[in-house]
Amino acid sequence: MASSSGLSPAKVILLAVQFAASTNISTLRQLTALHPTVLNLVLSLRILLSFLPESTEPALYTPYIQDLVRKTFNKLDGANVDISAVEKLTDLEAHRRVRKLGLLPLEYTQASHQPSEDALTLFLIHRAHKIDAETGLLPLLPQLLEPFLDHSEYIRTWTISTLLPLLRLNYEYYPRDEPKFSLEVFERLGDNVGASLLLSKVGHRRRERELADETVGRDLRGVVGPWMYGNNRGKRRKLVDKRRRTSVVARLEEVRSNEETIQQHDAKGSYDWQQVYEWLVNEAVGDFFVVVHAVEHWDGPGDVDYGDYDDGQQHLDEATQQSLKTQYAQTAIAAIYATNDNSPKAFKGAYCILDRVAELMDLPRPWELDSAAGLLPEINLPSNIIDKVSDSHLVRNALLLPSNPLTKANQQSLTLLSALLLSTSMLRNLGALFSVKRVAELYLSGDEEVQKVELRKAIRNLGSGTKKDDKEWTTLRSSLLWLWGWGSEPHSQSSTDSSHKRQGAGVFGKVEEVFLETEVLRAFLSGTRYQLVIDTYITLPASNRLLALDQVEKLILDTAMTFYDNASNGNKNRGGVKRASDIINAFRDYFPQSFSLRHTHALLNATHSLSFYSLTLQHGVPFQPVNIRVHQDPVSLIGKVLEQNPRSYTKLDDLLDIGRNLVAAGLTNPLQEGGTLAIALEDQEQRTVTAERRIMGMAIEAALAEDDFDTAYSYVLNRLAPPSHAAKQSTSGRTLTQQDDTSWRAAYQAGRYRPDKSPEPPNTEVRSLEQRMELLSQALLLAPQTALSEVLAVWRRCEEELNVLLAQESEEDERWDDRGDHKVPGGFSNPSSPTLERGRTSTRGANYEEAPIGLFDVARGAAAALSKSALRNASGFYKNPGDSMATTEHQRTVSGVSIGDSDASSIAGSDGEGRVRKRDMVSNMVTGGLASGISWVLGAPPQQQG
Repeated sequence: MASSSGLSPAKVILLAVQFAASTNISTLRQLTALHPTVLNLVLSLRILLSFLPESTEPALYTPYIQDLVRKTFNKLDGANVDISAVEKLTDLEAHRRVRKLGLLPLEYTQASHQPSEDALTLFLIHRAHKIDAETGLLPLLPQLLEPFLDHSEYIRTWTISTLLPLLRLNYEYYPRDEPKFSLEVFERLGDNVGASLLLSKVGHRRRERELADETVGRDLRGVVGPWMYGNNRGKRRKLVDKRRRTSVVARLEEVRSNEETIQQHDAKGSYDWQQVYEWLVNEAVGDFFVVVHAVEHWDGPGDVDYGDYDDGQQHLDEATQQSLKTQYAQTAIAAIYATNDNSPKAFKGAYCILDRVAELMDLPRPWELDSAAGLLPEINLPSNIIDKVSDSHLVRNALLLPSNPLTKANQQSLTLLSALLLSTSMLRNLGALFSVKRVAELYLSGDEEVQKVELRKAIRNLGSGTKKDDKEWTTLRSSLLWLWGWGSEPHSQSSTDSSHKRQGAGVFGKVEEVFLETEVLRAFLSGTRYQLVIDTYITLPASNRLLALDQVEKLILDTAMTFYDNASNGNKNRGGVKRASDIINAFRDYFPQSFSLRHTHALLNATHSLSFYSLTLQHGVPFQPVNIRVHQDPVSLIGKVLEQNPRSYTKLDDLLDIGRNLVAAGLTNPLQEGGTLAIALEDQEQRTVTAERRIMGMAIEAALAEDDFDTAYSYVLNRLAPPSHAAKQSTSGRTLTQQDDTSWRAAYQAGRYRPDKSPEPPNTEVRSLEQRMELLSQALLLAPQTALSEVLAVWRRCEEELNVLLAQESEEDERWDDRGDHKVPGGFSNPSSPTLERGRTSTRGANYEEAPIGLFDVARGAAAALSKSALRNASGFYKNPGDSMATTEHQRTVSGVSIGDSDASSIAGSDGEGRVRKRDMVSNMVTGGLASGISWVLGAPPQQQG
């Protein structure tokens, strides 16, 4: 084998290319040892870069490269080198072939930034890119670079910031994800999107619940941290390199500017971590738990996993580390204010973040969230932070500003956040599922009305769910008071009025204290905690009362009426009316002088009684209790009850009780149409009498509408007695000017009544006319003077009909008597004779004089006598002699009539004189004597003598 010592440089290069292409590194080493001046470091690296296959294991050629750098080749290694491949080539032809080799430059032109002029560094970077581009075998790169980490800072930095996070992303953390990052793409990641892109896999997988809780912290520590390490050094290097490339004069002018830029860059501690902080805040909006787990498992920018490439040096100075840690703590606080998640898990996560921030910043730990209401702390925030904070600091773009007092990591901001977290916990216990951000908005930007709305919602939630006892309600009240003042003592009722309007320090602090107590009292009443109301707001000494008794009374009444108005059934044994009745009954004894509670109690009784009747208003709307309160004339509802419930008029006493309760409830309006101020001042007793007469009039009309004349007749005579002179005076002694327009009209309607039935026997028809005339007599006693003529007109018509019937009956009696006179004495009559049958069936037969007078005959005669008395009394209402004469004439006409089945009087002739038989005289004497004795039975006034 020929020796290679005599080869030309061109042939040596061709041999080196052949050995590199065939991966014959050992022979290449021998050739390099024989010709070190030809195969220098740069040329040898270019040959390896251009012709050594990229799939070659770096362990095969890294020792060779190390020897090249150190120049430690031994010439004895090149004793046996095969030169047959170039032995026959001429030097000219070898030179021509060398020129056509096209060796690659050591610099990687597509790199984002170039390293220094160090040939080995350029080669390693370029070789790494070629291996990834040609084979994608990134795991080969650590074997290539690890032997040279100490060669230059750039190699170590590039390995840590580029290769290490790329390997972890593609092969360790997310090996199944496609497509994978290439080295070139990864190296070109910009400052604005780099961190977000690196963490995108975390957010995506986290939302799909495919990753463990510590994954976020792992990626921040193992991917983002190393990437930031190299990225920041590159920035510093660019600043320095730019300064070096400028001219001397320019450098002298710019040196101070560049140094100040570097100092500001370091002082702010930005180091491009700002985009990581922004990413965390943005993730908090969509998935708050990403931030929670990041804070739990990552200590901040100083917590970086460099793998095996850490040289043990301090990569950041102490001031920069402290600045970065402060910004990281501010980011964690900002994430709490950024999320709208109000779930229990998110709330616990917010507390974990706060606790972790306190640990990182060496500040006092926050208060425990499960503190009992009696053990809640008193929070006193410095006035400087209270004056500085506003709702503008809650805007997402302002959360990371260093000057934001809400998120700045110091003792004041952590105290405020701890108070807001504790307030959120208290609100959650009250059933209001607020996020910390919503509570902060309520505290910072909520005006009084907004806080009132939220307070009402929170208190309304107390009534839902399981029923609470007094102890639980007391605890909840203490929680509400703490939310108002954050531990400040509430003022008593004896304090000045201004104390009730003072603002508290808590989330409901803009609400007046008396308003808070009012809503709590409503909640107690709604929760049926009546004894607790008594103990807390009524029986306490006046100096310790939180609300005045008149306020408590008004709230009790308002709450009862709220239940009443919302009730769908009037029965006080169930539903809203029952709740209202229970409230009124529980507190009546504590307010014995309260007219409002008395009125409400009467209203509940009236509503309860009405609930037993079917009642529908217009348009088919079912009756509800609130209709009574809003009705302009509640007594008129009884008329609808009579219309819609058949024979309900028979329950007159029940209906009268309803009317009395409606009057006692204060719902009747004493000032009727056409009334005067004196009528408006009518006392309750007179209004009760008026309502009773209205109801009796309605019942009489209802009875007539259902053809029950007998009941109507009984009501008029027994229930509508004319009032005495004493009854016409009120308790105050003033004369009542309002006329009773209901009673006389009811009696008048009953007197005008004609049954729609088939013709009745004469005796029954006479009896009906007699009853109607009695009713009209009652109407004359009750009617005003202006209505007397109308009543008398009906009276006269009834009288005329009665006279006709009596005349017919008298003629029939005379004919019967005549037949008896012509009959032969002692003769036998035919049993089937019509004459004998008439004699047996007639109540006014020929033997009338021998028949005894019955009790009913006497009573009917008494009614006739009462009618005469009624007419005499009514005659006093007439204003002219003609009316009086007509009345007298009418009395005379009636006095000539004997009423009853036993009546035997006859109608006089045209001269007004007639024959009066002996039995008529006896009947009139008896009935006249009994008239004054039984007048009370028929409801007629006693007859005046003389």
